[in-house]
Amino acid sequence: MYVLYSGDQIFVQDMVRKVLLEVADEQRCDELRALAERDSPQMYRCLFFLLLDFHARFRYWVLDERQGTGLQPVCPFKAVRFLKHLRAHIIPRFLVNETVRLDELEREIKVEYVRS
Repeated sequence: MYVLYSGDQIFVQDMVRKVLLEVADEQRCDELRALAERDSPQMYRCLFFLLLDFHARFRYWVLDERQGTGLQPVCPFKAVRFLKHLRAHIIPRFLVNETVRLDELEREIKVEYVRS
C-alpha cells in the first residue's frame, strides 16, 4: 500500500533504482542501467512490482519485516494471494500485450492488492 498510495516518490525511486542497478551489473545489461536514469514515478511504482515478482532477493527483503525496509508489514496470507495473482495474471498480460500502458498496469495492481 505504501508504494502505491504514499506519494513518497523518492523512497520508491531510490529503492527500485538500487535494485535495477544491481540487476544491471549482475546481468551486464546496459538497458536496465539506462532505465534507472529515467525520472518517472509511475514507472518506478510499476517496476517495484515487476521486481517483486522476478527478483527473489528483493522479494524476500521487502516481505521480511525484520529487515527494516521502511515499508509496512504485509499479512502473509494477503501477500501470498497477491503475489500469485501478480505472477499468473497481471505481469504476463503486461509483458505479452504491448498495448497495456503503465497507468493500466498500476490500476490493475492496485485493484488486485485491495482484493487480496
